[in-house]
Amino acid sequence: MTNVVNLPRRTEKRTRHELGFFIRVGHNDHRELLNLLASGEAGMFGLVISAQHASRHAELIADARDRGFDVILDPKTQEMGTPGAYSNGLAGLPWGGEDFHRVSDFQGEAGRGLVEQIVEFAVERQFTQLIGPTHLVSSPNDLWLRTDVAAMGWARDIISAARVQMPLIYSLAIPIAVLRNRTLRQALLPAVADIPCDAIWLRVENFGDDASGDKTVAYMEACRDFHAAGIPIVADHVGGLPGLAALAFGAVGGIAHGIAVHQNFHASAWRRPRKEDVGSFAPPAKRVYIRQLDALLKPETARQLLQSSPRARGHFACNDQHCCPRGMHDMLSNPGRHAIYQRAREIEQLAGMPQSVRVQGYLDGMVRAVSDDVARAAGFASLPDDLRQKLGKKQTQVSAFRTAVTHVSEVPSPSLAVVPKRRSTR
Repeated sequence: MTNVVNLPRRTEKRTRHELGFFIRVGHNDHRELLNLLASGEAGMFGLVISAQHASRHAELIADARDRGFDVILDPKTQEMGTPGAYSNGLAGLPWGGEDFHRVSDFQGEAGRGLVEQIVEFAVERQFTQLIGPTHLVSSPNDLWLRTDVAAMGWARDIISAARVQMPLIYSLAIPIAVLRNRTLRQALLPAVADIPCDAIWLRVENFGDDASGDKTVAYMEACRDFHAAGIPIVADHVGGLPGLAALAFGAVGGIAHGIAVHQNFHASAWRRPRKEDVGSFAPPAKRVYIRQLDALLKPETARQLLQSSPRARGHFACNDQHCCPRGMHDMLSNPGRHAIYQRAREIEQLAGMPQSVRVQGYLDGMVRAVSDDVARAAGFASLPDDLRQKLGKKQTQVSAFRTAVTHVSEVPSPSLAVVPKRRSTR
């Protein structure tokens, strides 16, 4: 038997290891995503659709569903429960009203009626998953927490009665100051343990792609307390090196964010009374993702960097022919596609590493690489002064981030998050 050569299995038979990646679809993202799906891109697990945009994104919803992706309804109840985030667009939803929701609106028969409207909306439009009707929670004693537990139970019962397969997601929106406080976090866990859901998405206020190293370490430690639930944990509104760290260390099984936006979560404006609805406005231009710098730059700033010298263009312009065939031109003219394509490849790179070496692969191949490239870019003499100053600040931040995550890598992870399943494998 020593002369027997074992041939590799056929590609389609090999075990495919993946980490979850979900895209939050913005108001004008449907055309871009339709083109991306048509190109065969399969790096994402699913798309999160805001309820007020469901009609606008009807074609995208149908196409993504036909291609086997999850289409997940966000009923926007978190925004609808605050004075600053409530808007005329949200008021027009079946579960909307003349003013932002109070706790009493989701209690008793009236509350069950609102939950029924949300589930019916999702079923009629053939969404494949539903983010449950939850709200921004300020502490373990917040009345919204207990109210949301009941609402999630109603949602589960209504879905079961409708006899549809629609996994239910519990979105826990909470300040990082509460999550990283072990005493407060431990007080949350019994309530969360009773919630009927198929996944937990953590939407943590004041955390995301701009998080420091110590905050990222604290976030990952907190995530592990939710592993005991035995269901997938997803970092919502988290991108950049912090999001990739949470995946690499096994703190979460997936991440979700928008196309070059919504990669962090700040809700201070939600709590302030909203000024008059200003109506329609032109959204800001999408930022350009510079993977080597872990940075989302304004288009003009990115152009300044890439055109500052042939050396800068050669090192930082996208040279992936599948992503940007025309290099810098495509990177600047179609930044949304570039950002999603590159993030999907980063997540695939992590997923392709055995768990035993994934953390070290992340530290060497991503964190150290970014640290070195930021230092290199900051030294370019041809850069405008303001950009050089920004890169100098970024260099200090990345260095501190690297120190923090390297230190925690020396301690074995006590548990690993459950990874979400693709719709095709459920």
